Amino acid sequence: EPCQEESINIFFLDGPDGGTAKALIHRGDFFASQCFVANRHKSSCESLRQSGGGLLPDENVVHASASEALTMAKTMIKPLSGLDEEKFGRIAQDENAMNSGDKNGAFADIDFAAYYFDGCGGFVPQIIDMLSAALVQKQQQNVDNVNNSNNGSNIPCIPSTQPIVIGYSLLGGNKDVVGKELAISQALATMARQRNMRMIHVLDEPTRYGISSHIQKVGGSGGGGTFTTWLLLQPNE
Repeated sequence: EPCQEESINIFFLDGPDGGTAKALIHRGDFFASQCFVANRHKSSCESLRQSGGGLLPDENVVHASASEALTMAKTMIKPLSGLDEEKFGRIAQDENAMNSGDKNGAFADIDFAAYYFDGCGGFVPQIIDMLSAALVQKQQQNVDNVNNSNNGSNIPCIPSTQPIVIGYSLLGGNKDVVGKELAISQALATMARQRNMRMIHVLDEPTRYGISSHIQKVGGSGGGGTFTTWLLLQPNE
């Protein structure tokens, strides 16, 4: 839904044409200052910035991967408890998603109400890495700050008070897309538990969240190019 409360920030991946930024600002009524983008191509970053003719403030566009932009300093991701590591792989094993240096990612200290990860080519570990950088590392840092006090639970739990929207696209529309979505959803459900949250599939009840019931889950050329999933992490009462 349209949102003009500037305290709400959103992180997403976008290309040089700024298509996602345009949709959020022109149709979603978000302010440009609420939109934050990471892109691994310097030329794309220049096109997205206002100084290069784009829509976004220069400081809101960073030349980095999503994992790099969101990673907390000195935070090493551990395997998520309850997740089948052999099936899904070690979370955030990519060196870009495991920052052991002294410097936070450009957006690591920003609280985001929504994330959208696009252009992933259907590669499940890459999407899970990005989700982990966005959701697990900050939570793990909070756990460290309270001396890993987890009330005897196997999964450290730092309560979250605000809902978080998660969207991602699997490109290609191949026959394995359902299994890939399941793998990502299972990993995300584990991350949600760490934050004392539950995961909701938004398109199960689209009108409840202000979305048209006619929205298509599969889009793109010929209706089979992009498979998009929207999830809501809701704090447990």
